[in-house]
This record gives sequence, structure tokens and C-alpha cells, in this order.
Amino acid sequence: HISLMWAVHCNPDKLIIFSSFLLVFILCVFLMQEESLISTDEEGNILPNLLQSEANATELAEKIRILCLVMTHPNNHKTKAYQVYKTWGRRCNYVEFLTTEADPEIPTIVSPTKEDYNQIWGKTKFGFKTAYEKYYDKVDWVMKADDDTYVIVENLRYLLSSYNHSDPIWFGCEFKVIVKDGYMSGGAGYVLSKEALKRFHNTALNNASLCHVGDNSDGGAEDAEMGKCLM
Repeated sequence: HISLMWAVHCNPDKLIIFSSFLLVFILCVFLMQEESLISTDEEGNILPNLLQSEANATELAEKIRILCLVMTHPNNHKTKAYQVYKTWGRRCNYVEFLTTEADPEIPTIVSPTKEDYNQIWGKTKFGFKTAYEKYYDKVDWVMKADDDTYVIVENLRYLLSSYNHSDPIWFGCEFKVIVKDGYMSGGAGYVLSKEALKRFHNTALNNASLCHVGDNSDGGAEDAEMGKCLM
């Protein structure tokens, strides 16, 4: 009988009104909880511990300089890439979008490769080559991510603060397949230290027996190919 009453008295208009009310209610509860997480004194002033956290994040941003290299393509410029640029991308010291067409609304590194999934390795090689040539003296770490990735850059800096960028370091989610010593998942994103970037540019890209380079070498799985180059 209850289900029958609901069917009789609940029409689409009422359902929309009820759903809208419920959504607004949930949003209000969420915002109230979020506000309650901010530590303030009786006069509403933000407490020193929160201010100290922000100061620490600012200090790390100055000490641990990161270039965020974001893989995208022209069809995603106005959607995914732009949202990255307006959100977490702004927390990087520098951000570049690796694509095949320039766009005035986002900073881009324009690869000469074809815009094809099977050409992503060529696109990646060009991106890291450009990163070395343009940013080597400006950054300590280079992170490669996709345009559907979300990164909490402050947490990344905190992780990197325990390591020396002068060491050849490669961070990521490691897969133990395809490549003998494993490789870092491209979808999850990975980070190269300044020294790792230097060795990739100066050694790997000049060694066809180590790295998939040269004519007709743009194909292959980007992350696995990077793993071979950094062995």
C-alpha cells in the first residue's frame, strides 16, 4: 500500500522539487562541516597552526620547484586541460600542456608528432626533451601527468622533500612487467628528478640500443618505453 500511495501522489514535478531541496540540504551540511574544520579563536581569527601550515606549503614551493608536464590533446583543451590549469596546475611552479596544437588559454609544448594514441611515446620524448632544454635551470623535479589526473601538489612536495634532486630518481606506481627492471605507470603519473631528466636527455635519447629513438620510433607504450630508457 505504501508503494501504491507513492506512485499515486508522486508526480515528476514533485520529484524534481524534492530532489532539488535534498541537494541544497546536503550542500549546506557539507559547507557547514567544512567551515567547522577551520581552526579559529573566539573572535574568529584563524589560529597560528593553520597559518603555519600555509607558511610551510609556501616555503616548500620555493625550495622544491616542480614542472608539471600534462599530456593532453586539442579536443581536451577547453575541458580537461583548462580545468587542470585552473585548479591543481596553478600550484606547480611551472605547468605545460603537451599537445599538438597551440592554445592561447593554456601554456603548451607543441609536439611535431601526429595526434594519435600510437604516437604518444614520440610526444612524451619531445615533452621531456623540451623540459630539459627550457626548464633545467629552473626546476628540481618534472612530473608527467595526464589531463584526467588530479594531483595534490603540496603532498607531492612533502614527499619529495626527503630526497635529493641531484640523485637519479624516478617515482611512480611501479609495474613489474614488460620491462626487466619495471616501469612507472603513465596513467598514474610519474616524477623525474633533475638528474634523471639530465640523463634521459643526454644519455638515453642518444642511445638507440637503450631507448626507442630515431626515425619511425614514436610508437610504443609511453610508460614502458620510458622504463627502458631509464634502466
